[in-house]
Amino acid sequence: MTPSFKHIPSLLLLLPLSARGANDTNPGAWQTTVESVQPLVGPAFEGRAVEANPLRPKTRYSPFSVAFHRDSGNTRTEDYLGPLGNNPQVASAAGIKPIPLMWHDGKLTAGAVCNETVDCIVALDPTTFEVKAKWTGPTDKGTNISVGYFAYSSFYQGRFVSAAVGPRIIEIERTDAGNQTTLQLVADRDLSDTVGNNTQIFNTGYDSNGNLWFTTGGLNFPEGEGPPGDSGASVTTVTIGYICPSGTIHKLDLPNETVENTIAISGSVVYVLTGPAGENDHVNAVGHLYALEASSKGNEITILYKEEYSAGDARKPGGIARGSGSSPGLVGDEYISFADNANGQINALFFRQAKKSHSGSKSNLVCKVPIFTANASSTDNAVGGYFNGETYSIITTNMYNAPEMISPWNSSMTLNDPAQNVTISAPGIARVDFDPRDGTCKTVWEVDVRATGIPILSTTSGLVYQLAQDHELAVNGSYVWYLYGIDYRTGELVYRVRAGTGGLFNNNYQGVSLGPDGAFYSFITGGVVKIYDSKM
Repeated sequence: MTPSFKHIPSLLLLLPLSARGANDTNPGAWQTTVESVQPLVGPAFEGRAVEANPLRPKTRYSPFSVAFHRDSGNTRTEDYLGPLGNNPQVASAAGIKPIPLMWHDGKLTAGAVCNETVDCIVALDPTTFEVKAKWTGPTDKGTNISVGYFAYSSFYQGRFVSAAVGPRIIEIERTDAGNQTTLQLVADRDLSDTVGNNTQIFNTGYDSNGNLWFTTGGLNFPEGEGPPGDSGASVTTVTIGYICPSGTIHKLDLPNETVENTIAISGSVVYVLTGPAGENDHVNAVGHLYALEASSKGNEITILYKEEYSAGDARKPGGIARGSGSSPGLVGDEYISFADNANGQINALFFRQAKKSHSGSKSNLVCKVPIFTANASSTDNAVGGYFNGETYSIITTNMYNAPEMISPWNSSMTLNDPAQNVTISAPGIARVDFDPRDGTCKTVWEVDVRATGIPILSTTSGLVYQLAQDHELAVNGSYVWYLYGIDYRTGELVYRVRAGTGGLFNNNYQGVSLGPDGAFYSFITGGVVKIYDSKM
């Protein structure tokens, strides 16, 4: 069922939407728009404009970095304003496909696909999206980059830090001087002596002591459909390690486990979620949440805690990850949350973060609650995390029976292929809260929106934003993509704005972003789409 807006005052507010360019006298990259390859059916705008209803600012973690899930805590939360529905405008750019967008200090850096086929790291003009500088590699050592690993990268102290193809990590430094912007390779690390020649580095990230953490792992694409270097489907041992400032490498090998999600970092503590692999991959399997810290003792890594969760019998229909599909999200300064892969119905789990005051606890699990519908629940994306001053919230998307991720490397899917129908997945975007005052957790609200991408919360507008398809139109073969604005407090579907139609507007499991200009941005298979309130 398509989400209803009948309870909203001013039932329909149809406003003219512009697809000609962005809100600037120089439209730049926005001149070359992404084509809607199907007819523009469905309302252009539905719902009502709202006033901003600010929330408590997001929790910030040390060291500061910008990442795919917006920060090192994977919170999927921004203090930027998002669109309020005031005469919304739609712009798109076909020349750049950014994964992810990283704003910092008025500058915009991204990992992307340039000119349809070239993986690149770019400095973009934050308004026009014109490329100010571009780095594509390979390095002098022959290291190549792949967009498949940019979702596990970060922008830290002016450097784009990412896994490259194989057992390698690169750092690209951005320099802005006057009117000149440059991107320069400053580190090209080969970890083959540590993890092996045929192993793929997956995660990278710095802790507050300057240690560069990494994990191996994989994306679990079918054979031949993943990015160069991906061996996720055959991983049976995962390596977690860090490179200290002196260059010494410390590592921890975990047989029969794999890493399928982004790591989280707060201060000196690193959180890694593993799923079952090898001999541990069986019915009623378990995965683990590790809290880790660099050790001063030899080549060791300190395991602060190791918690168990249910990984069920197998991947769910439409699932990608064998264990939990959600990157662990830090929720305030006290808790960390993710969804398990339990049989029948998945659960939202809340654990304590690793603190000295909690040492000696038998378990750090503080709450567990079933989410979505029995026999029709799973998720393969981050749950985020937000503390509103009283309760600790996650926002999670049901992806049970979702269509397969479209492989950018080897896919036969056409633009209007039935597999572009994202709404075959089970419905549900839900807010789930843990209340430490009584130790309970519950689903606060759930809305019938179907998507594979990852929502984002604006603490300034008080809205949750998600790019999703209209279900009823998709049933009839029209793939119409909308930006949905959802009230964080109540779950009310406030408005939706049509972004475009057809397969080029599929955001293909990617996260959405908010910019300091108050606009909504999302990667789409045809480029990037921007939706913003017009100046009236």
